[in-house]
Amino acid sequence: MKLLLLFVIFCCGFCPQVNGLESKKINWLSNDEPEKSQHKSSSKKVSTTVKETTKLLMSSLTQYDFNIGYYQNASISRLLKKLPNSCAPNRIKTPERLKTSIYSSPLNISLDFRLYYRADVKPDFIPSNIINKQNKLISLAALFNANPNHTLAIDNGRSLGQFLDKQIQQLSERNLVIRNSDESTTSLIKMLLKNRIDYIIDYPTAVHAVLNKLAIKTRLNSLKIANSPGYILGYVACHKGETGQKAIRNVNKALQKLYRNVNFYQAHTRYLASRDIADFNQIYQAVFKVAIPSNSSLTSRDE
Repeated sequence: MKLLLLFVIFCCGFCPQVNGLESKKINWLSNDEPEKSQHKSSSKKVSTTVKETTKLLMSSLTQYDFNIGYYQNASISRLLKKLPNSCAPNRIKTPERLKTSIYSSPLNISLDFRLYYRADVKPDFIPSNIINKQNKLISLAALFNANPNHTLAIDNGRSLGQFLDKQIQQLSERNLVIRNSDESTTSLIKMLLKNRIDYIIDYPTAVHAVLNKLAIKTRLNSLKIANSPGYILGYVACHKGETGQKAIRNVNKALQKLYRNVNFYQAHTRYLASRDIADFNQIYQAVFKVAIPSNSSLTSRDE
């Protein structure tokens, strides 16, 4: 992996600026790799909110030539520090990351992470004394105090937001399985279904999409975690340099138009359960500070 990083940096990391003009090439670093293969019996195209909102944004940034690369989360963090003309979509903003990257306005909204486990476990797998009156898990610490031999798998370099990152940092190493993997949600769900781990934490929409793709009959149960923020924002992060700052300004201009675009709104809602739409609409208006778009509010990228 280190050789790959050095090769990328040498080939495209330090693109010169001609006559002082801004570089038009952006190294677009994504961990949302396209499907390498699909089951023969399935011709269904798998998409997500992240894929749709990112596509809409890139289509709006016609001034840039995107050099798209697919990397694991830990590699993206390193590349954003080293490549002056690099950006990455759907990054969670943390104090540590803000030291080396500049962030856009929000790119997408995801309903909060949940803890997932197999539905065919014994009834005492989740003891009742670690569930509060709202049927939420009191904390990850309470979970592993009750089940000290259980394991939670997480993707190396991925942030789950400050609230959960802090709780995970307080867990014992014996309770954590740190994975470097492509298509991390798919890989972790496969591990869970094979009983190689006990829990994962991910977005409901991401888990639902993977289970549909894999055509898995085994059910997963989930729990919300008490005092979690309710939703998570994904941003575009760019290298904290002149090129990155200019890119973020252009990204923000494009996003302000997209927030009012019904296609951008539906890129979120098509992956939600109907019972979650009303709550999501309130979040959408509060975060993006716009009315809920309708078909009459379609805008072109050239407006």
